[in-house]
Amino acid sequence: MRSLAHDVWRAFAHPGRAWGYLRGGALLARHAGLPLAEVLRYRRELRDDQEFKAHLERSMGDVHYVFPGATALYVVVRAIKPRVIVETGVASGISSAHILRALAANGAGTLHSIDLPNVQQGSVLPAGRTSGWIVPDSLRGRWQLRLGDTRDLLPDLLRTLGQVDLFLHDSDHSYENMVFEFERAFPRLAPGGLLMSDDTHLHTAWDDFCAKHGLRPTRVGSLGVTRKDGRR
Repeated sequence: MRSLAHDVWRAFAHPGRAWGYLRGGALLARHAGLPLAEVLRYRRELRDDQEFKAHLERSMGDVHYVFPGATALYVVVRAIKPRVIVETGVASGISSAHILRALAANGAGTLHSIDLPNVQQGSVLPAGRTSGWIVPDSLRGRWQLRLGDTRDLLPDLLRTLGQVDLFLHDSDHSYENMVFEFERAFPRLAPGGLLMSDDTHLHTAWDDFCAKHGLRPTRVGSLGVTRKDGRR
C-alpha cells in the first residue's frame, strides 16, 4: 500500500491533482497579482525537478504532516523573486524546502524561519528529528533558522531585517497568535509585498485582520494570500 506522503507528493507532481487543490492556476495568478503563464510555467518547473522530487520521495515516509500549499509557495517565490522572506512554523520543513528551492532557482534571497519544536516528539516532527530536517543540505545556504516562540523572536527579527517582501504564518494557529504575527509583520512588508497564512479556515483571525486593514484576501485551499498596497 502506498503511503499518504507518497500520494501527496504525486498530487504535487501530477498536472491535474495539485492544481485541483489550488483551485486552478488562474486563481493564484489573479489574487497574487501574477501572470497566469508564469504561474503555469513555474508549476511545470517544480513538477519536472527530478532531483528535488527524489529527495522528498526518499524522505517523506517519515513525515506525519505535509503542507499541500507548498506548490503555491514555490510558484509565488519564483514569480515575485523576494529578497527577504520570514516564515513562522517549520516542523519537518516541507514548506521551507519549497521556498528554498525557489530561492535557489532565483539565485537570490534569504528565508528567515522561526520554529518552536513540538513538546511531544512525533506529534508534528517524527521522533528523533529536528526542525527542518527534510530541507536538503544543498539549499541551506539561504536559510536562517531560529528556534523559540514567535512572541519572543519575531519582533526583534523584523526590526533587524527592516523590510520583508513575503511573510508566511504557519506556527501556532490560535486566534491571538495569528493576529499577533499579522500585526507585527504587516508594517514591515515592502509595498506590494505578500502576507500569507496557512490554516486560515480555522477561525476568523485572517478575515478580521484583512478587513481591519482594508485588504483584499483570497484563499488557495487553506492558504490565505493578500498583497500590501504599493502606496502603504
